[in-house]
Amino acid sequence: MPNPAPPVPVAGHRALALVVILACVAGRASAQTNERLYENLDFRFVTPGARAVGMGKTFVGLADDATAAVNNPAGLSNLLKSEFSFEFGGTRVRERRTGELGPGDIDASESSVFTPTFFSYVLPVKRASVAFFRNTVQDVRSSFEFSARTVPRREAPEDGAFGEALINAENYGVGGAFVVNRWLSVGGTFNLTTIDLATSARSGNRLNPRNGTDTIDSGVGFSGTGGVLVKPGGGLSIGATFTSGNTFEMTTRLYGRFLYTVFDPDGTVILTGEPRDIDYVIPSRYAVGVAWRAPRHWALLFDLSRIRYSERVTDRFLVVDFIDPAAGLTPANFYVDDVYEAHAGVEYKFYPPVGTMAVRGGVFTDPDHPLRFRSGGNNPDHPADALLNFRFNTLPAATVVGGTVGWGMAIHNRVQVDAAASFSRDATEVVVSMVVRLQ
Repeated sequence: MPNPAPPVPVAGHRALALVVILACVAGRASAQTNERLYENLDFRFVTPGARAVGMGKTFVGLADDATAAVNNPAGLSNLLKSEFSFEFGGTRVRERRTGELGPGDIDASESSVFTPTFFSYVLPVKRASVAFFRNTVQDVRSSFEFSARTVPRREAPEDGAFGEALINAENYGVGGAFVVNRWLSVGGTFNLTTIDLATSARSGNRLNPRNGTDTIDSGVGFSGTGGVLVKPGGGLSIGATFTSGNTFEMTTRLYGRFLYTVFDPDGTVILTGEPRDIDYVIPSRYAVGVAWRAPRHWALLFDLSRIRYSERVTDRFLVVDFIDPAAGLTPANFYVDDVYEAHAGVEYKFYPPVGTMAVRGGVFTDPDHPLRFRSGGNNPDHPADALLNFRFNTLPAATVVGGTVGWGMAIHNRVQVDAAASFSRDATEVVVSMVVRLQ
């Protein structure tokens, strides 16, 4: 058979990826998908600022420094002086891909990134504050590879898969806050989001690739965040935010030999770069948070957020498992559940002669949000129905519980340095940030 076009190299590209990877299985009427780069895509909406990360990635109800531009823009009203804030973050991600053969059969890969992830400048003006900021939504470099597996009760094997992805999304924003009265502040931001993606994946193995997709594209979109902060007294503050999502129109290209029941006597069609339109979606999310600060020493925080991963499946969602009209597959056959994330943290301050120091700790939940398949409207007698149900619905979703620790020091309320780390089954993160307050 003709060799498919080789995978497009992705080194040197910064990328944010939606890729739909295809697999053709040897045999008369079998094929399986290989969306290894997409099926459990994690955006990791990490709370900016080492202080917030150290407190279980909470901040919606506190929001009292420059990172409020992202966490809760209404909190910018807490700032009494101009200040710069910047952050470096390192993340080691352990990706868990949907199992091929069952719960005990999981492909995992690891990737590490250390980059500047946040910068902001805030200028208070009487009862208002203005902020300019940049923050990283995602910066991932990952790859995967696994060998052929035999599917139980199927004569044909899954013939392996491999691929690479470079993922990058950045927000550039301007925002502000206004003090309505002593109990209420409101705020919002306007965000310009840039996306670069370069992904390549194939079924088969590197010596004999069978089929797959290459996606190299970029885009620009706009979103916004709105927030409120209520201070009823007694050291209590309550916050709420909503951040709209982005949908980017992208193009992917198909390469290789795919099962097709109507074209030729062999039941396959060979594609060499045929373009297909897809959507890449950064989902919207909203959150509520509460914080309580005791005089001088303690702060207790709790946030609850909901991420609308279901928005990832649009009318242009592409799973070309069979690219076969006889299968009758549509985007309605695929879905991703929305998830709730809970965050809780504590901060204890003490006061040595050099300034103010703090130690922090917290916990958080990180639910899986895998791509799922459901029958309905498609052809139930076509092999796609049983194979996709097995492929996407075998492994149950799980919720990971992680922990955080942190430390900080402020010198004469002018310079503040914070460091934090978070640990979970799926990722380890280290964050270092600094705030410089101007007179």
